[in-house]
Amino acid sequence: MMHTASRVIRTVRTQWHRLGCDQSGSVLALLAVLPILAGAVAIGIETGQLYRVKRQMQGSTDAAALAGAIDRMAGKTSAVITATAQYEAQRNGFANGVNNVTVTVNAPPTSGPNVATTGAVEVKITKTMGFSLGAALISWLGGSSSTFDISARSVAAQGAFASTSSNVSYEGCMVALTTANEQGVSFTSFNNFDSDCTIMSNGSATGSGSSASIDINTFNNAHIANIWTRGSYSVSAYNSITPMPDNALTNRTDYAVDPYASLATPTPGTCTYTNYVPPSGSNLTLSPGTYCGGLTVTNKSNVYFTAGTYYIANGDLVIRSDNNVSCTNCATSNGVTTGTTFVLTQTSGNNANIGGVSITSENNVTLNAPSTGTYKGVLFYQDRRATVGTMTSTSKIFTVASLNNATLSGAVYFPNNRIDISSINNFGGSPTNGCTIWIGRYIKFSSFNNNYKGGCATYGTTPVGINTTTTTTVLKGKIFE
Repeated sequence: MMHTASRVIRTVRTQWHRLGCDQSGSVLALLAVLPILAGAVAIGIETGQLYRVKRQMQGSTDAAALAGAIDRMAGKTSAVITATAQYEAQRNGFANGVNNVTVTVNAPPTSGPNVATTGAVEVKITKTMGFSLGAALISWLGGSSSTFDISARSVAAQGAFASTSSNVSYEGCMVALTTANEQGVSFTSFNNFDSDCTIMSNGSATGSGSSASIDINTFNNAHIANIWTRGSYSVSAYNSITPMPDNALTNRTDYAVDPYASLATPTPGTCTYTNYVPPSGSNLTLSPGTYCGGLTVTNKSNVYFTAGTYYIANGDLVIRSDNNVSCTNCATSNGVTTGTTFVLTQTSGNNANIGGVSITSENNVTLNAPSTGTYKGVLFYQDRRATVGTMTSTSKIFTVASLNNATLSGAVYFPNNRIDISSINNFGGSPTNGCTIWIGRYIKFSSFNNNYKGGCATYGTTPVGINTTTTTTVLKGKIFE
Protein backbone atom coordinates (compact mmCIF):
# COMPACT_ATOMS: atom_id res chain seq x y z
CA MET A 1 0.00 0.00 0.00
CA MET A 2 2.74 2.49 0.94
CA HIS A 3 4.83 1.56 -2.14
CA THR A 4 1.88 2.35 -4.40
CA ALA A 5 1.32 5.74 -2.74
CA SER A 6 5.02 6.62 -3.17
CA ARG A 7 4.87 5.64 -6.83
CA VAL A 8 1.89 7.91 -7.40
CA ILE A 9 3.64 10.86 -5.78
CA ARG A 10 6.79 10.35 -7.91
CA THR A 11 4.70 10.20 -11.08
CA VAL A 12 2.85 13.39 -10.20
CA ARG A 13 6.12 15.20 -9.52
CA THR A 14 7.50 14.08 -12.89
CA GLN A 15 4.41 15.19 -14.78
CA TRP A 16 4.35 18.52 -12.98
CA HIS A 17 8.02 19.11 -13.79
CA ARG A 18 7.40 18.36 -17.49
CA LEU A 19 4.49 20.76 -17.51
CA GLY A 20 6.66 23.50 -16.03
CA CYS A 21 9.28 23.00 -18.72
CA ASP A 22 6.77 22.87 -21.57
CA GLN A 23 6.86 26.21 -23.43
CA SER A 24 4.03 25.37 -25.86
CA GLY A 25 1.32 26.62 -23.56
CA SER A 26 -0.89 23.63 -24.26
CA VAL A 27 -4.07 23.56 -22.26
CA LEU A 28 -4.51 19.91 -23.09
CA ALA A 29 -1.36 19.03 -21.16
CA LEU A 30 -2.69 20.79 -18.09
CA LEU A 31 -6.02 19.04 -18.38
CA ALA A 32 -4.21 15.72 -18.57
CA VAL A 33 -2.26 16.32 -15.36
CA LEU A 34 -5.15 17.61 -13.23
CA PRO A 35 -6.71 14.17 -12.61
CA ILE A 36 -3.32 12.88 -11.47
CA LEU A 37 -2.99 15.77 -9.03
CA ALA A 38 -6.48 15.18 -7.65
CA GLY A 39 -5.78 11.49 -7.17
CA ALA A 40 -2.49 12.18 -5.40
CA VAL A 41 -4.21 14.57 -3.00
CA ALA A 42 -6.85 11.93 -2.29
CA ILE A 43 -4.19 9.31 -1.57
CA GLY A 44 -2.37 11.73 0.76
CA ILE A 45 -5.53 12.38 2.73
CA GLU A 46 -6.41 8.70 2.97
CA THR A 47 -2.85 7.78 4.00
CA GLY A 48 -3.07 10.26 6.89
CA GLN A 49 -6.37 8.66 7.87
CA LEU A 50 -4.70 5.24 7.90
CA TYR A 51 -1.98 6.49 10.26
CA ARG A 52 -4.66 7.89 12.58
CA VAL A 53 -6.47 4.54 12.64
CA LYS A 54 -3.16 2.80 13.32
CA ARG A 55 -2.51 5.00 16.37
CA GLN A 56 -6.02 4.43 17.69
CA MET A 57 -5.60 0.71 17.17
CA GLN A 58 -2.33 0.67 19.16
CA GLY A 59 -3.96 2.52 22.05
CA SER A 60 -6.83 0.05 21.98
CA THR A 61 -4.51 -2.98 22.10
CA ASP A 62 -2.61 -1.45 25.04
CA ALA A 63 -5.83 -0.92 27.00
CA ALA A 64 -7.14 -4.39 26.13
CA ALA A 65 -3.87 -6.11 27.11
CA LEU A 66 -3.77 -4.26 30.46
CA ALA A 67 -7.38 -5.25 31.20
CA GLY A 68 -6.62 -8.86 30.36
CA ALA A 69 -3.44 -8.87 32.49
CA ILE A 70 -5.36 -7.54 35.51
CA ASP A 71 -7.87 -10.39 35.13
CA ARG A 72 -5.05 -12.91 34.79
CA MET A 73 -3.37 -11.58 37.97
CA ALA A 74 -6.74 -12.10 39.69
CA GLY A 75 -6.77 -15.76 38.58
CA LYS A 76 -9.64 -15.44 36.08
CA THR A 77 -10.23 -18.09 33.40
CA SER A 78 -9.04 -17.74 29.80
CA ALA A 79 -12.63 -17.17 28.65
CA VAL A 80 -13.09 -14.31 31.10
CA ILE A 81 -9.70 -12.80 30.19
CA THR A 82 -10.60 -12.91 26.49
CA ALA A 83 -14.03 -11.37 27.08
CA THR A 84 -12.55 -8.58 29.21
CA ALA A 85 -9.85 -7.72 26.68
CA GLN A 86 -12.28 -7.76 23.73
CA TYR A 87 -14.73 -5.57 25.66
CA GLU A 88 -11.95 -3.04 26.39
CA ALA A 89 -11.00 -3.05 22.67
CA GLN A 90 -14.65 -2.46 21.77
CA ARG A 91 -14.86 0.48 24.21
CA ASN A 92 -11.94 2.00 22.31
CA GLY A 93 -13.52 1.62 18.88
CA PHE A 94 -12.51 -1.87 17.70
CA ALA A 95 -15.20 -4.52 18.20
CA ASN A 96 -14.30 -8.07 17.30
CA GLY A 97 -16.14 -9.19 14.13
CA VAL A 98 -17.48 -5.71 13.29
CA ASN A 99 -16.30 -3.53 10.37
CA ASN A 100 -13.66 -6.03 9.28
CA VAL A 101 -12.00 -6.03 12.74
CA THR A 102 -10.50 -9.10 14.42
CA VAL A 103 -9.43 -8.97 18.08
CA THR A 104 -7.27 -11.93 19.12
CA VAL A 105 -6.40 -12.57 22.79
CA ASN A 106 -3.66 -14.98 23.87
CA ALA A 107 -2.93 -15.75 27.53
CA PRO A 108 -0.04 -16.44 27.63
CA PRO A 109 1.38 -14.81 24.46
CA THR A 110 2.19 -17.09 21.53
CA SER A 111 5.28 -15.17 20.39
CA GLY A 112 7.82 -12.63 21.51
CA PRO A 113 10.10 -12.38 24.58
CA ASN A 114 7.26 -12.61 27.14
CA VAL A 115 5.86 -16.02 26.27
CA ALA A 116 6.90 -17.30 29.72
CA THR A 117 6.33 -14.04 31.65
CA THR A 118 4.04 -14.54 34.65
CA GLY A 119 0.58 -13.09 34.05
CA ALA A 120 1.32 -11.95 30.47
CA VAL A 121 -1.56 -11.37 28.03
CA GLU A 122 -1.17 -10.68 24.30
CA VAL A 123 -3.76 -8.79 22.26
CA LYS A 124 -3.70 -8.39 18.45
CA ILE A 125 -6.13 -6.20 16.51
CA THR A 126 -6.34 -6.51 12.73
CA LYS A 127 -8.56 -4.41 10.42
CA THR A 128 -9.03 -4.89 6.68
CA MET A 129 -9.03 -1.58 4.80
CA GLY A 130 -8.49 -0.10 1.34
CA PHE A 131 -8.32 3.18 -0.59
CA SER A 132 -11.53 4.69 -1.90
CA LEU A 133 -10.93 8.08 -3.58
CA GLY A 134 -7.41 7.19 -4.72
CA ALA A 135 -8.22 3.63 -5.82
CA ALA A 136 -8.82 4.57 -9.51
CA LEU A 137 -5.52 6.46 -9.76
CA ILE A 138 -3.58 3.58 -8.21
CA SER A 139 -5.18 1.17 -10.67
CA TRP A 140 -4.42 3.53 -13.61
CA LEU A 141 -0.76 3.62 -12.59
CA GLY A 142 -0.57 -0.14 -12.51
CA GLY A 143 -0.91 -0.64 -8.77
CA SER A 144 -3.27 -2.98 -6.96
CA SER A 145 -6.47 -1.42 -5.68
CA SER A 146 -7.33 -4.46 -3.59
CA THR A 147 -7.79 -4.29 0.19
CA PHE A 148 -5.00 -4.66 2.74
CA ASP A 149 -4.66 -5.29 6.51
CA ILE A 150 -3.31 -3.00 9.22
CA SER A 151 -2.64 -4.38 12.69
CA ALA A 152 -1.37 -3.58 16.18
CA ARG A 153 -0.09 -5.79 19.02
CA SER A 154 0.46 -5.32 22.76
CA VAL A 155 1.64 -7.53 25.60
CA ALA A 156 0.90 -6.60 29.22
CA ALA A 157 1.80 -8.36 32.46
CA GLN A 158 2.12 -7.86 36.18
CA GLY A 159 4.48 -5.01 37.12
CA ALA A 160 5.73 -3.94 40.56
CA PHE A 161 5.66 -0.26 41.53
CA ALA A 162 7.18 1.11 44.75
CA SER A 163 5.17 3.79 46.52
CA THR A 164 7.04 5.72 49.24
CA SER A 165 5.31 7.91 51.80
CA SER A 166 6.58 9.84 54.80
CA ASN A 167 4.61 10.54 57.94
CA VAL A 168 5.65 12.70 60.88
CA SER A 169 3.76 12.09 64.13
CA TYR A 170 4.42 14.80 66.73
CA GLU A 171 4.31 13.17 70.15
CA GLY A 172 7.74 13.44 71.80
CA CYS A 173 8.31 15.65 74.85
CA MET A 174 11.67 14.44 76.22
CA VAL A 175 14.14 14.00 73.42
CA ALA A 176 17.87 13.33 73.17
CA LEU A 177 19.23 14.48 69.81
CA THR A 178 22.63 12.75 69.95
CA THR A 179 23.03 10.38 67.01
CA ALA A 180 26.23 8.80 68.32
CA ASN A 181 26.63 5.28 69.69
CA GLU A 182 25.98 6.45 73.26
CA GLN A 183 23.32 6.94 75.88
CA GLY A 184 20.86 9.72 75.23
CA VAL A 185 18.33 9.51 78.11
CA SER A 186 18.82 8.63 81.78
CA PHE A 187 15.98 8.61 84.36
CA THR A 188 16.90 7.57 87.92
CA SER A 189 15.89 7.68 91.57
CA PHE A 190 12.25 8.78 91.55
CA ASN A 191 9.09 7.63 93.25
CA ASN A 192 6.25 7.98 90.72
CA PHE A 193 6.56 9.38 87.23
CA ASP A 194 3.82 9.89 84.65
CA SER A 195 4.15 11.29 81.15
CA ASP A 196 1.43 11.66 78.51
CA CYS A 197 3.98 11.77 75.68
CA THR A 198 6.86 9.78 74.20
CA ILE A 199 10.44 9.71 75.48
CA MET A 200 12.85 9.58 72.53
CA SER A 201 16.54 9.10 71.89
CA ASN A 202 18.41 9.25 68.60
CA GLY A 203 21.37 7.65 70.37
CA SER A 204 22.25 4.26 68.91
CA ALA A 205 23.78 2.55 71.97
CA THR A 206 22.50 -1.02 72.23
CA GLY A 207 23.69 -2.18 75.67
CA SER A 208 21.93 -2.18 79.03
CA GLY A 209 22.07 0.14 82.05
CA SER A 210 24.41 3.07 81.43
CA SER A 211 25.24 1.52 78.03
CA ALA A 212 21.63 1.70 76.79
CA SER A 213 20.28 4.47 74.60
CA ILE A 214 17.46 4.98 77.16
CA ASP A 215 17.97 3.80 80.75
CA ILE A 216 15.33 4.06 83.49
CA ASN A 217 16.28 2.65 86.89
CA THR A 218 15.74 2.75 90.67
CA PHE A 219 12.12 3.88 90.98
CA ASN A 220 8.73 2.82 92.25
CA ASN A 221 6.19 3.31 89.45
CA ALA A 222 6.36 4.85 86.00
CA HIS A 223 3.75 5.20 83.27
CA ILE A 224 4.99 6.62 79.99
CA ALA A 225 2.96 6.99 76.78
CA ASN A 226 5.72 5.35 74.77
CA ILE A 227 9.46 4.82 74.38
CA TRP A 228 11.18 5.39 71.02
CA THR A 229 14.89 4.92 70.38
CA ARG A 230 17.37 4.12 67.66
CA GLY A 231 19.15 1.89 70.17
CA SER A 232 18.16 -0.11 73.26
CA TYR A 233 15.82 0.55 76.19
CA SER A 234 16.81 -0.73 79.65
CA VAL A 235 14.88 -0.74 82.96
CA SER A 236 15.96 -2.02 86.37
CA ALA A 237 15.23 -1.85 90.11
CA TYR A 238 11.54 -0.92 89.95
CA ASN A 239 8.04 -1.94 91.03
CA SER A 240 6.07 -1.33 87.82
CA ILE A 241 6.57 0.41 84.47
CA THR A 242 4.71 0.90 81.20
CA PRO A 243 5.84 0.22 78.55
CA MET A 244 8.12 -2.72 79.16
CA PRO A 245 11.12 -3.09 76.80
CA ASP A 246 9.33 -5.69 74.66
CA ASN A 247 6.56 -3.19 73.94
CA ALA A 248 8.77 -0.18 73.26
CA LEU A 249 9.91 1.06 69.85
CA THR A 250 13.61 0.18 69.87
CA ASN A 251 16.39 -0.15 67.28
CA ARG A 252 14.59 2.21 64.91
CA THR A 253 16.12 3.10 61.56
CA ASP A 254 14.48 6.51 61.21
CA TYR A 255 15.16 9.64 63.31
CA ALA A 256 13.29 11.84 65.71
CA VAL A 257 12.65 15.09 63.85
CA ASP A 258 13.96 18.26 65.49
CA PRO A 259 11.10 20.81 65.21
CA TYR A 260 13.47 23.75 65.86
CA ALA A 261 16.31 22.80 63.52
CA SER A 262 15.46 25.78 61.30
CA LEU A 263 15.75 28.40 64.05
CA ALA A 264 17.98 31.19 62.81
CA THR A 265 21.33 32.05 64.41
CA PRO A 266 20.56 34.61 67.13
CA THR A 267 21.20 38.30 66.39
CA PRO A 268 21.36 39.93 69.83
CA GLY A 269 22.61 43.32 68.63
CA THR A 270 24.57 45.65 70.89
CA CYS A 271 24.77 45.11 74.62
CA THR A 272 21.89 46.60 76.60
CA TYR A 273 23.63 45.67 79.85
CA THR A 274 27.20 44.54 80.52
CA ASN A 275 28.00 42.46 83.60
CA TYR A 276 24.58 43.34 84.99
CA VAL A 277 24.36 43.76 88.78
CA PRO A 278 20.81 43.73 90.20
CA PRO A 279 19.91 46.66 92.47
CA SER A 280 19.32 46.02 96.15
CA GLY A 281 15.85 45.28 97.42
CA SER A 282 13.64 42.25 97.77
CA ASN A 283 11.79 42.70 94.46
CA LEU A 284 13.37 42.88 90.99
CA THR A 285 11.77 43.62 87.62
CA LEU A 286 13.79 42.84 84.49
CA SER A 287 13.22 43.99 80.90
CA PRO A 288 14.06 42.32 77.58
CA GLY A 289 17.44 43.17 76.05
CA THR A 290 20.96 41.89 75.56
CA TYR A 291 22.73 41.00 78.78
CA CYS A 292 26.42 40.75 77.92
CA GLY A 293 28.54 38.88 80.44
CA GLY A 294 25.53 36.82 81.55
CA LEU A 295 22.70 37.47 83.98
CA THR A 296 22.66 36.39 87.65
CA VAL A 297 19.71 36.94 89.98
CA THR A 298 19.88 35.64 93.56
CA ASN A 299 18.20 35.99 96.95
CA LYS A 300 15.13 37.98 95.91
CA SER A 301 11.62 37.67 97.23
CA ASN A 302 10.08 38.28 93.81
CA VAL A 303 11.72 38.29 90.39
CA TYR A 304 9.56 39.59 87.54
CA PHE A 305 10.52 39.17 83.89
CA THR A 306 8.65 41.47 81.51
CA ALA A 307 7.44 39.70 78.36
CA GLY A 308 9.92 39.67 75.47
CA THR A 309 13.25 38.17 74.36
CA TYR A 310 16.25 38.08 76.71
CA TYR A 311 19.60 37.55 74.99
CA ILE A 312 22.09 36.20 77.53
CA ALA A 313 25.43 36.75 75.77
CA ASN A 314 28.95 35.62 76.68
CA GLY A 315 27.90 34.06 79.98
CA ASP A 316 25.31 32.06 81.93
CA LEU A 317 21.79 32.71 83.13
CA VAL A 318 21.69 32.00 86.88
CA ILE A 319 18.51 32.21 88.95
CA ARG A 320 19.09 31.01 92.50
CA SER A 321 17.54 31.13 95.97
CA ASP A 322 14.55 33.31 95.12
CA ASN A 323 11.04 32.91 96.45
CA ASN A 324 8.94 33.62 93.35
CA VAL A 325 9.97 33.97 89.71
CA SER A 326 7.34 34.90 87.12
CA CYS A 327 6.34 37.14 84.22
CA THR A 328 4.40 40.28 85.09
CA ASN A 329 2.51 40.78 81.82
CA CYS A 330 2.41 37.34 80.21
CA ALA A 331 -1.19 36.62 79.24
CA THR A 332 -3.42 35.29 76.49
CA SER A 333 -5.70 37.71 74.64
CA ASN A 334 -7.55 37.17 71.35
CA GLY A 335 -5.71 33.92 70.81
CA VAL A 336 -2.23 35.46 71.22
CA THR A 337 -0.06 34.59 74.21
CA THR A 338 2.71 36.91 75.33
CA GLY A 339 5.68 35.31 77.03
CA THR A 340 9.43 35.26 77.53
CA THR A 341 12.26 33.63 75.60
CA PHE A 342 15.80 33.31 77.00
CA VAL A 343 18.44 32.95 74.28
CA LEU A 344 21.95 31.85 75.27
CA THR A 345 24.35 33.26 72.66
CA GLN A 346 27.50 35.36 72.14
CA THR A 347 28.50 38.79 70.82
CA SER A 348 32.27 38.21 71.08
CA GLY A 349 32.76 36.08 67.98
CA ASN A 350 33.86 33.19 70.21
CA ASN A 351 31.35 30.34 70.42
CA ALA A 352 33.04 29.06 73.57
CA ASN A 353 31.47 32.08 75.31
CA ILE A 354 27.94 30.74 74.81
CA GLY A 355 26.72 29.84 78.29
CA GLY A 356 24.13 27.66 79.98
CA VAL A 357 21.22 28.01 82.42
CA SER A 358 21.08 27.20 86.13
CA ILE A 359 17.82 27.53 88.07
CA THR A 360 18.29 26.21 91.62
CA SER A 361 16.87 26.39 95.13
CA GLU A 362 13.68 28.18 94.12
CA ASN A 363 10.26 28.04 95.72
CA ASN A 364 7.92 28.95 92.83
CA VAL A 365 8.89 29.44 89.17
CA THR A 366 6.22 30.18 86.53
CA LEU A 367 7.33 31.15 83.02
CA ASN A 368 5.86 30.61 79.58
CA ALA A 369 6.91 31.02 75.93
CA PRO A 370 5.28 33.47 73.48
CA SER A 371 2.90 32.13 70.82
CA THR A 372 4.19 34.42 68.05
CA GLY A 373 7.48 35.79 66.72
CA THR A 374 10.88 34.34 65.87
CA TYR A 375 10.98 32.19 69.00
CA LYS A 376 7.37 31.09 68.91
CA GLY A 377 6.83 28.32 71.47
CA VAL A 378 10.45 28.42 72.75
CA LEU A 379 11.14 29.29 76.40
CA PHE A 380 14.90 28.58 76.57
CA TYR A 381 17.16 28.34 73.51
CA GLN A 382 20.89 27.71 73.43
CA ASP A 383 22.57 28.91 70.24
CA ARG A 384 23.41 25.88 68.06
CA ARG A 385 26.98 27.21 67.72
CA ALA A 386 27.61 26.34 71.38
CA THR A 387 30.42 23.93 72.21
CA VAL A 388 29.15 20.35 72.05
CA GLY A 389 29.08 18.72 75.48
CA THR A 390 28.76 15.19 76.85
CA MET A 391 26.43 13.36 79.21
CA THR A 392 28.77 14.23 82.11
CA SER A 393 29.56 17.89 81.23
CA THR A 394 29.05 20.41 84.04
CA SER A 395 29.15 23.66 82.03
CA LYS A 396 27.00 24.98 79.17
CA ILE A 397 24.17 22.73 80.32
CA PHE A 398 20.57 23.49 81.28
CA THR A 399 20.03 22.53 84.90
CA VAL A 400 17.04 22.85 87.19
CA ALA A 401 17.48 21.55 90.74
CA SER A 402 15.87 21.76 94.16
CA LEU A 403 12.61 23.42 93.20
CA ASN A 404 9.33 23.17 95.08
CA ASN A 405 6.82 24.23 92.42
CA ALA A 406 7.72 24.86 88.79
CA THR A 407 5.69 25.52 85.65
CA LEU A 408 7.82 26.03 82.54
CA SER A 409 5.48 26.19 79.55
CA GLY A 410 7.17 25.90 76.18
CA ALA A 411 10.24 24.26 74.69
CA VAL A 412 13.59 24.01 76.47
CA TYR A 413 15.96 23.65 73.52
CA PHE A 414 19.63 22.81 74.14
CA PRO A 415 20.59 20.88 70.98
CA ASN A 416 24.33 20.63 71.82
CA ASN A 417 24.23 20.05 75.56
CA ARG A 418 22.56 18.18 78.38
CA ILE A 419 19.30 19.05 80.06
CA ASP A 420 19.64 18.04 83.72
CA ILE A 421 16.58 18.05 86.00
CA SER A 422 16.69 16.92 89.62
CA SER A 423 14.81 17.22 92.90
CA ILE A 424 11.60 18.92 91.75
CA ASN A 425 8.61 18.45 94.02
CA ASN A 426 5.68 19.54 91.85
CA PHE A 427 6.05 20.20 88.17
CA GLY A 428 3.89 21.69 85.48
CA GLY A 429 0.10 22.02 85.36
CA SER A 430 -2.02 19.10 84.18
CA PRO A 431 -2.42 16.80 81.17
CA THR A 432 -4.66 19.41 79.50
CA ASN A 433 -2.81 22.67 80.16
CA GLY A 434 0.75 21.74 81.11
CA CYS A 435 3.29 21.96 78.31
CA THR A 436 7.02 21.40 78.67
CA ILE A 437 9.00 19.97 75.77
CA TRP A 438 12.59 19.07 76.62
CA ILE A 439 14.94 18.85 73.61
CA GLY A 440 18.63 18.40 74.40
CA ARG A 441 21.62 16.52 73.14
CA TYR A 442 21.22 14.48 76.34
CA ILE A 443 18.37 14.21 78.87
CA LYS A 444 19.13 13.33 82.50
CA PHE A 445 16.33 13.38 85.08
CA SER A 446 16.30 12.28 88.71
CA SER A 447 13.78 12.74 91.52
CA PHE A 448 11.27 14.18 89.06
CA ASN A 449 7.54 13.58 89.23
CA ASN A 450 5.43 14.45 86.19
CA ASN A 451 5.56 15.85 82.69
CA TYR A 452 2.84 16.93 80.27
CA LYS A 453 2.58 18.14 76.73
CA GLY A 454 -1.13 19.03 76.84
CA GLY A 455 -2.00 22.65 76.05
CA CYS A 456 1.06 23.22 73.85
CA ALA A 457 -1.10 24.92 71.19
CA THR A 458 -1.51 27.87 73.57
CA TYR A 459 2.17 28.70 73.20
CA GLY A 460 2.71 27.39 69.67
CA THR A 461 5.17 24.82 71.04
CA THR A 462 5.82 21.88 68.71
CA PRO A 463 6.37 18.43 70.22
CA VAL A 464 9.08 16.36 68.58
CA GLY A 465 8.03 14.19 65.68
CA ILE A 466 8.98 10.76 64.39
CA ASN A 467 9.58 10.72 60.65
CA THR A 468 8.43 7.33 59.46
CA THR A 469 9.08 6.41 55.83
CA THR A 470 6.96 3.58 54.42
CA THR A 471 7.64 1.92 51.09
CA THR A 472 4.76 -0.13 49.68
CA THR A 473 5.09 -2.37 46.64
CA VAL A 474 1.97 -2.25 44.50
CA LEU A 475 1.30 -4.81 41.76
CA LYS A 476 -0.25 -3.31 38.63
CA GLY A 477 -0.57 -4.12 34.97
CA LYS A 478 2.31 -2.89 32.81
CA ILE A 479 2.88 -2.79 29.04
CA PHE A 480 5.91 -4.94 28.16
CA GLU A 481 5.64 -4.99 24.36
